[in-house]
Amino acid sequence: MRTIPMHITRSQPFRCHYRHAVPGQAPIALFIQLRARDAIAARQLAETALGRLVDRVEPAPFPRPTTNPAKEV
Repeated sequence: MRTIPMHITRSQPFRCHYRHAVPGQAPIALFIQLRARDAIAARQLAETALGRLVDRVEPAPFPRPTTNPAKEV
């Protein structure tokens, strides 16, 4: 059996914005955040996952920890 080598590439966070419409109601704007090598790859991943076109792709702010780091005493 032949193994397929994995290629690890650098990735960065992106937000992919799209609209969700419910009949009889105004559409709401939503986004998903994912990591990809570039904006084109992020758009392709998001559109495949959502099954719809995304309106725009933008770099996401770097995630910050939600807890305070432990301090030495």
